[in-house]
Parts: sequence; C-alpha cells; structure tokens
Amino acid sequence: MKSILFLSLPALLLLNGCIFKIDDDYNYKCHKPIYMDYKTLREMPAIEAPRDIKSAGKIYVWNNTLFVNEPNKGIHVIDISDKSAPQKLSFIKLPGNIDIAVKDGYLYADSFIDLVVLDVHDVHNITRVHREEEVFAYNPRQAIKNHEIYLCSTDPKKGVVIGYKE
Repeated sequence: MKSILFLSLPALLLLNGCIFKIDDDYNYKCHKPIYMDYKTLREMPAIEAPRDIKSAGKIYVWNNTLFVNEPNKGIHVIDISDKSAPQKLSFIKLPGNIDIAVKDGYLYADSFIDLVVLDVHDVHNITRVHREEEVFAYNPRQAIKNHEIYLCSTDPKKGVVIGYKE
C-alpha cells in the first residue's frame, strides 16, 4: 500500500502542475481610456431637466422627495407627495456618483474620488454647499460597464476614466 502511494505521488504532482499552466502566448486587446479632467468634474453638479431613469441604483426618501441614483451619471429627483402620481422634478448631473444619503436637508453624494454636499431643503432650488476633494480611493474602472476589457495604462493625473475606445 505504501509503495502505491509513493509511486502515485509524483504523478499527482505532475497533474496538479498542468492545471495551473498559463498560456503566455495570449494577446490582450488594449483599450485606450477616455478621461474627464478634474476641472470639468469639479464644475459639477449641474441641475438639469428631468429625464427617464435608464439604470436605477440606490434610492433615498427624504420628506416627500425620492432621490434615485443612476450609477456614474447622477441623481433623479422625484416629488412623491402624491404617491399615486410621482412627479419628476430634476436630474442632478454628477459623474461618478454611486452612493447617496440625506440628513437634515443635505444630500451627500460621491463623485468618483470627491464627496459632494447639496442643500435639498427646497428641491426646486437645489444648491451645492461643499465639495471635499480626494476623499475616496480612485477606481479607474468604476465607470466601465464591461469588466472584461483590458485598459491600456491609466494616468490619474489626466483625470477620471469615464469610458474607453479601442
């Protein structure tokens, strides 16, 4: 019995080595990042006309207002005082926005690496109160939907990656 185990051990080790073999000949297609410079990013948010929700993310209810995040695009503002007939009020264009929270009439939202604070006491007149820069860790793949693509090298000095081209 010991001799069978002794003889089969080298064979098992060889087979195990084949499982982890990596093909060095595979070529990855490189995609060039498209950047938004920090100056442009930090001019946001922009309050725009309401639009249809294409991809809903996180939601937050405060008083009679529903805030719906559209990942990496911004925040939809909807009046829900009449529950049977919600009214779209506006869209807060905020690139790189993933998460939102509201406390005491202030909306807190991320914008890639920054934290943005908006006064939403009057949802018909939303204003920016503060933008704290470089609060969050930067993920250059955050705004890229296809997680299987390979980005050519990214340079955070150029801004935030908002897309790519082949």
